[in-house]
Amino acid sequence: MVPSTWLTVVLFLLLVSPGLLFDLLALRRRTGAPESAFHETSRIVLASLGFTVAALAVLTAVGAVFPGLLPDPKGLLDPNGTYAAEHWPSVVGALAAESVLAHGAAVLVHWRLTSRGGAAIRPVSAWTALFRRDIPAGHHAYVRLRLSGGIVYAGTVLNFTTDLPLADRELVLGPPLFSKTGGGGLTAVPAEYSRVLIRGAMIETMAVKYVRLAEAKPADLVESEPDPATDIV
Repeated sequence: MVPSTWLTVVLFLLLVSPGLLFDLLALRRRTGAPESAFHETSRIVLASLGFTVAALAVLTAVGAVFPGLLPDPKGLLDPNGTYAAEHWPSVVGALAAESVLAHGAAVLVHWRLTSRGGAAIRPVSAWTALFRRDIPAGHHAYVRLRLSGGIVYAGTVLNFTTDLPLADRELVLGPPLFSKTGGGGLTAVPAEYSRVLIRGAMIETMAVKYVRLAEAKPADLVESEPDPATDIV
């Protein structure tokens, strides 16, 4: 919903915005799961109503302590809109206060749930974790891949497609590049081929290690056949 009038702005602040913020924050506490648009919209609206009720309760208490500080609810229901036009500073102030309180309640509840539930969870793929998040400072991810058909490639991860279905992902390897198409050990890929593009659907196993390429020797990178049970970092 895109706000276009003062009424849609109010509806957005009351029925959408706090719940939307809470839902976005919730992605740090839980992984996403497929759901219908109706289910997602209902969750956001219900969360917004809860935070809005809490904010209105606070404003009601403030209005009881300081009469006249907040606009008259009956005046806001005037179909002619004259009350809102004549008392716009208090109306705008009340809307701003309600929005701040509702969004603050969403953040507070999220913080409380996160502090009780442990570390935040982010819905990222293992590729993003291995090739970006978990790389030690000054290191590069060096992988050894066994592809369908028994072909083996080893190389430095230069780029990859993030967080897509495996069949749609692509992995770009760079020097030092080695390959093996049959028996024997890995051999260096000819120097004129500086990149290897591999589709995710072709990968059967992957072994990863983090190295300082400036200090590593080719023999250190391809010294042994990886054991998928122990070599994956």
